[in-house]
Amino acid sequence: MNQLIRAALFDGSVYSEIDEQPEHMFRALGMVFIAAIAFGAGVWSYFRNSADPEELLELNLVLFIGIATIIMGWVVWTLFAWMLGTKLFGGSASYRVLLRAMGLAYLPVCVWLMVNLPFGPFISISSHFWLLIAGIAAIKHIQAFAWWKAVIAGTIGWFWALVMMPIFLVLAPAVNSLSP
Repeated sequence: MNQLIRAALFDGSVYSEIDEQPEHMFRALGMVFIAAIAFGAGVWSYFRNSADPEELLELNLVLFIGIATIIMGWVVWTLFAWMLGTKLFGGSASYRVLLRAMGLAYLPVCVWLMVNLPFGPFISISSHFWLLIAGIAAIKHIQAFAWWKAVIAGTIGWFWALVMMPIFLVLAPAVNSLSP
């Protein structure tokens, strides 16, 4: 838990601890899975308030797709960051090491559980920007290159994996199918 909090608070030293240790993949996968459940449950609870009883099956599908989207987003974001970082900017990290590091940065997504609170939607959306900054810090430290390279490699993948995918795979279908 200490490493997850440190990664979410942009502590770059946490990434030197996980560099080539395969057991950290389970921690990263666990963190992404917890974040995915939090995202899916947050979206589910947000739309649950206005759903009719006959729409509950569709709402459960939204939960499942929300979870799958965040997990798939982790893989896609890391792939973008790895390809841009190694092929374009000359980074040296392997895909697996970067996948571990990016997974540890996913703690902010758990804030989606608070989407029903006052200012909850704003806080939940802000958590994605927090995740972007934590991911950029992970990319910078794992790839061992300049901040501007990490910003480019991280932002492009983040946009596609954690903005476009959730909008088109989770939020837009949920709004369309559950709105009156």
